Amino acid sequence: MNDRIVVGTLENPYCKVRKQLETLLQSNDSEDIDTSLIEVSDFDNGLGQLSTGEVDVLAVPASELIGKEEQISIQGCLIIGAQTPRRPSLVLVSPDRLPYQPNSAIIVSEHEVVRRQLLRARPDLSVISPESLAEGGVHGQIPESNEERARWLGSILQSGEIDGFVISRAEYENSEQTERRHALMPFPKERGGPRFLPIPYSDLVAILARPGLPNTITEWITEPEGNTVLWVQSRLLNEMDEALHGVVGMQVRHRQVGALLRQAEDTRDLVLRQACHNPEGEIIEDEVRVEVKIETISADGRRTLSLERLVSYSDYQHAVITLLKDWDALLLESSRFVPKDHPSDEDAPPFIY
Repeated sequence: MNDRIVVGTLENPYCKVRKQLETLLQSNDSEDIDTSLIEVSDFDNGLGQLSTGEVDVLAVPASELIGKEEQISIQGCLIIGAQTPRRPSLVLVSPDRLPYQPNSAIIVSEHEVVRRQLLRARPDLSVISPESLAEGGVHGQIPESNEERARWLGSILQSGEIDGFVISRAEYENSEQTERRHALMPFPKERGGPRFLPIPYSDLVAILARPGLPNTITEWITEPEGNTVLWVQSRLLNEMDEALHGVVGMQVRHRQVGALLRQAEDTRDLVLRQACHNPEGEIIEDEVRVEVKIETISADGRRTLSLERLVSYSDYQHAVITLLKDWDALLLESSRFVPKDHPSDEDAPPFIY
């Protein structure tokens, strides 16, 4: 007799939960498990259905979990893991790629950290929010729906009043855009090139269940890399000042030693090469590495504060705790006013402001 699992899915404009879940379930096909997917209207409703047993598992965008840990616990549910982000990078919708944008090109993005990343890559750009574009009523009110907002920006782009706008891949597909898209990648093709670390929880699907779900089903519906991404990003955000949530980019992923060595060879990165060797100089290939990157950028895009860690999978939780301490110390030091060497010296502003 086959086990029957009812999975509730909550859609999000930035993350195609159902599609990602269907892809995973097809790749993890099991003859012993029958799965049916039903859509829930919102997080509270879905959590209620999970608590009462109407669904066995609830899949939601990880961003829905922010500040709701206590609510989940009160309902008698828990977070059992996540799925690996498939398309975390946002896209620039424009006829031209970023390096070929005209001087003082107008680019629209609703994410503060993305606006700062764009200015870091091209200081000459005019980077604005949708709210700034709508000021004065020339372009009407901003549509409430993300799909309609993307179409609204697309129409303004077609009129030539802006040169591009940044949205998620899901929004691009849902709004049926016809203009070209260019991925804002977290790893530049050339060393020193512009990079765009994704916004927190980008394209990350979290999985919730009631206590007692068999381990075989937990392992079937979650992925080890997704579990790592969720744990690390949740820990970073929970320990971070909430005011920073909108101005940080972060990336967490599993890396194989072979891929790291090829990257080190291509970029001539001696530090990365050494990270793949043990103290005796031998290459250790039997354990995956966890790569963690986090950054924040000044409002003008001229200054970046960044930390990176590459550690073995067995040590990543301890490494994240150390990273948090280093990040707090670095942020405190770089955000304070620089002391004067002499009373007659001019005030020196903080490095990050």
